[in-house]
Amino acid sequence: MKDLTLMGDVSRLESHTQCNHASVSALVCKNTILEGDIRIGNGTVVHIDASIIAKNGPIIIGTNNIISDRVKIVNNHTTPLVIGDNNQIETDAVIEGRGIGHKNVVQVRGKVVGTSTLGNNCVVGVMCETDPSENVPDNTILFGNPQSRRTRSDNNAEYLEVHNKHLQYVHEMLPRYNAIIGAE
Repeated sequence: MKDLTLMGDVSRLESHTQCNHASVSALVCKNTILEGDIRIGNGTVVHIDASIIAKNGPIIIGTNNIISDRVKIVNNHTTPLVIGDNNQIETDAVIEGRGIGHKNVVQVRGKVVGTSTLGNNCVVGVMCETDPSENVPDNTILFGNPQSRRTRSDNNAEYLEVHNKHLQYVHEMLPRYNAIIGAE
């Protein structure tokens, strides 16, 4: 969490968004909806048309996350919604639960709902969702239709290497084709 308190100069963001604490090294597209008390950590990427809305409590997003296009993150709770480090939240995913740990993937149209939390190293598969009040344990994979689950037997060691390469590529390419907050 220390990285989240070292957000750097955000004065150039204030004219574009209500996001009051964004790391200088975060990459946030201009046509993103940001409302309320939001903190975005170092290296995190927020793609076009994503919505991050802190309705009743703050949203704290850790370092090196990839938040894809049309993702919706909403905090309907009075407690902070905390998203850890090195997560990938894919297109059209919805995060409305109480929090997410580290190194998780919420795949296309996956949902973390209600008061649920997602541990570390989990996968919410395509169009799958957590139970509304569930605390999903570390290393859980939700998949299929009808929805099933299993526990990972590997330590997912390759994930961080692939995630970092993806993050590096996005940091290089996204500003070439999209308007970025603070890049003028």
